[in-house]
Amino acid sequence: MTDKIKNHNRKSIGQENGLEFVPTSGILESMRAVKDANEISIIRKAAEIADDAFSHILHFIQPGITELDVAFELEMFMRKQGATAVGFDTIVASGKRSAMPHGVASDKKLELGDLVTLDFGALYQGYRSDITRTVVLGRPTDRQIEVYNTVLNAEQLAIDAIRVGMTGKELDGVARNYLIYKGYDGCGNGLGHGIGLEIHEEPFLSPKCELVLEPRMITTIEPGIYLSGWGGVRIEDDVLVLEDGIEILTKSPKNELIRV
Repeated sequence: MTDKIKNHNRKSIGQENGLEFVPTSGILESMRAVKDANEISIIRKAAEIADDAFSHILHFIQPGITELDVAFELEMFMRKQGATAVGFDTIVASGKRSAMPHGVASDKKLELGDLVTLDFGALYQGYRSDITRTVVLGRPTDRQIEVYNTVLNAEQLAIDAIRVGMTGKELDGVARNYLIYKGYDGCGNGLGHGIGLEIHEEPFLSPKCELVLEPRMITTIEPGIYLSGWGGVRIEDDVLVLEDGIEILTKSPKNELIRV
C-alpha cells in the first residue's frame, strides 16, 4: 500500500469518527517507564537469578579460561535457574579490555592480575535484569583498589541521592561530579537506564535527561572508570524507586574488590 493511500485511509477513518490522527512519540515509552506490581515482581526474580549466577561464577573464574567460557557458564547457569535467555549480550572484559564499556566476551584468556568486568542479566518472563561487578584475579594492586573504591563511592552517592521528583540529569550529576572531583573527568559513562521489556528504557540517566523520577520506575545505577591501556571498573545495580525511598533489587556483594 502506498503512503498516499495509507494517509487517505487514515483521514477517512478519522473523519467518519470525528477524530483526527496526529503524529506522536514517546507516549508508550513513558508509560512503560513506570512498572506495575506484577512487572516489579518479575524483574525482582530476574535480578535474583543474576545474583545467583554471580555467586556461581566466582567459583568458576580462574586464569587460563577465556572470557567466552565465562559468558557461556553464566548463560547456562541462568537458564537452569529459570531464565529464558540472557537479557543482552554478556560483557566479560578482562585486563586492558576492561577499559571497554561494551566489551562483549572474546577469546582472550584470563590472566593473573586481571581486572574482570562482568556485565550480564537474565531474561525472565519477558523482563530483564542487568548487573555489573568487577573482580580481580589474584592480589590487587593499590591502584586497582583505589579505582574500584572510587567507583563504589560514586555508585553509593548516587543511590543515596535517589528521590522522587529529581531529574535523570540531576542524578547523573551526583556520580559524575564526584568522579571529576577525584580526577577522572571524562572517564565515566551515562549513570544508568531503565530496564523492563527492553534492556534500555526510560529513564535514561545522563547529562541530557530532563525526565523526572517517579515511584515504581526501575533504573540501573552504573558509574564506571575506563582507562585506555590500563583497564576499567564498573559497578551496577538495579534500583526500584519508591515513594519514600528505594529498593536495591540486585544484592551481590560489592563492598570491596573481590579476589578470585
